[in-house]
Amino acid sequence: MKKFNVALTLLAGVISQACLLGQAQAATFSSSAACNADSVDSLTEMFSCGSVHGSLRSLYYSTHNAYFSHGVSQDTISYGGSVKYATAEYEGFSLGVSGIFQRGIAHNQDHLVSELADNETGVGEAYLSWHYQDFRITAGDQHLNLPFVGDYDWRITPSLFRGVDANYGDAENFLHATKVTRYKPWGDDQFLRTTAYGDERTNGMWALGAGRAVQLDNKKLTGQLWYETYTDYTRIGYADSFLSWTDNAAQPKIGVQFIRGVSDGKALAGEVNSTSYGAQFSMNLSPAVQWSLNYDHIAANSNAYGNGALVTPYAHNISSGPYFAQPFFTSTQDLGSGNAYSTNLNWTTSETLSLGAQYSFMDLTASAGASSSNQSEYLVYGTYSFDGVLKGLSLTDQFGVQTVSTSDSSFWQNRVTLQYNF
Repeated sequence: MKKFNVALTLLAGVISQACLLGQAQAATFSSSAACNADSVDSLTEMFSCGSVHGSLRSLYYSTHNAYFSHGVSQDTISYGGSVKYATAEYEGFSLGVSGIFQRGIAHNQDHLVSELADNETGVGEAYLSWHYQDFRITAGDQHLNLPFVGDYDWRITPSLFRGVDANYGDAENFLHATKVTRYKPWGDDQFLRTTAYGDERTNGMWALGAGRAVQLDNKKLTGQLWYETYTDYTRIGYADSFLSWTDNAAQPKIGVQFIRGVSDGKALAGEVNSTSYGAQFSMNLSPAVQWSLNYDHIAANSNAYGNGALVTPYAHNISSGPYFAQPFFTSTQDLGSGNAYSTNLNWTTSETLSLGAQYSFMDLTASAGASSSNQSEYLVYGTYSFDGVLKGLSLTDQFGVQTVSTSDSSFWQNRVTLQYNF
């Protein structure tokens, strides 16, 4: 508790400096009336009308029997984040750059959580973007949001990607193309030519995607289709579709998904032959309570990696990504083949407080002839978002336990996050 109080004190100091920076930035950039426009008329205004944004956080992880290693306890506090400056648009062009850092607090080397262990200092984003009507292309180090390639799972510094990303359209109706040459995981401050599977260098990945939304009387139908190639690892095809009832108070939604992975080139992670089918149902039980039920089936293949599991070079041991059924502390694609189930209940009690609970069951087998892991995960979580002068500050707690049939030890973890977004 003493270490946690120290973390809060340190982050509070960082937050106060960020608030002063934001106030100074507002005073500087708001002096020109041209800054109120979507784009500016000169190179000088391009920079003087820029903006500063960031996310600062302190994470406290406490773990017992870490990932079913009996008696292994972890207890780690770190703080840091990213601060970004982005110019205004001039003739459609804009620039962005961010700094990232991570620091530990009184780390005990015998009880470290690996992703919070190392200090990080460096440049995060550094990109040039051009925007014209519904088209945008960005080159450089940047955030991405593709199936199994994104920053949706991060600790203190985000996962970033070096490459070229182009999009025409909006979030639902789009054509998309991406080429990635390097990536920065959340546990590193360098952009790497390797992947999460090892130290083999590759030529990265590329992806093509398309999405469409159609209004059908009182229903809305959306869908997206992606093709991704990870050089010398795998080729992935991903598709999903959702049908939602927009004029119903419960807003029920039905979703289906299909994921197919096969080997590419040298198949550095092993032979890939993976097929997944998923279904999802969600609805509002009340205006403040949302519920979802999720299912995925991963077909078994004894001659392939992970008994038919999906290979995801930038999301291995990180996040389940778009899989409908997924646990919180581990990832569906790393657990083998079989059936995966999850259900989630979220209650927005007020404008500032959100509470939730999730249960997942992974009836997955990592190798042919082995027993199913029968992994159960019980998770409760809550977020309090401050208001007024502390707007942007939030406190989140995520506490859960996993059990598996292959171990007598239960894996417990508690995560506390104090975060300030500005």
